[in-house]
Amino acid sequence: MKKAFLLLVLISSVSLSAQSRWGVRTGLNYNLNNIGLSDAATSAQEIFEGQTSDNGYHLGVFGRQFLGDQLYTSGSLIYAKNTHFLEGNDGNNNIFYERFDHEFLQLDAGLGIRLLKLARAEGGVHYQGTISDNAFSQTFSSPTAGYNVGVGVDVWKLSLDVTYYGSFADHTGSWNDIPLSYDRSQILVSLGVKL
Repeated sequence: MKKAFLLLVLISSVSLSAQSRWGVRTGLNYNLNNIGLSDAATSAQEIFEGQTSDNGYHLGVFGRQFLGDQLYTSGSLIYAKNTHFLEGNDGNNNIFYERFDHEFLQLDAGLGIRLLKLARAEGGVHYQGTISDNAFSQTFSSPTAGYNVGVGVDVWKLSLDVTYYGSFADHTGSWNDIPLSYDRSQILVSLGVKL
């Protein structure tokens, strides 16, 4: 798996430097907590209906290298920040409330296909590394790798992408002797501009 990931990163880095279809992207992050891939469609519907609020944002650069009329490789590098809140009872009837800020850099690499003239679908892998030293980074391990699937629409120089990100591993940690688990699945909704 590691070799396949490195190969996709290499292909994507070549595509970023060898072609002009690149741009900037920004958008909102929606943490899915313990929701798996099978529930991603329901979660996406809840997001767009306003039942689930965003818990962060991202910004970065992206690139696509077409290998013909429909198939392409893609790559992106983003900075993102998510905010998580933990509240409960520690067992001694003491109520706790903690804010976890998760700042990270994420490198994506993938393959995609143009479905219609304006629509795209793609899948790939990503590598995420925490860049902040706070309660979140001291509780949960970094870096992590995972997979992503998404769809996008291109209109003129604008692109709208909705991407599901999942992790290859479960993440556990301990905060103030309280065992915690965190499923790093999330949906990113991005607006991009091709330069």
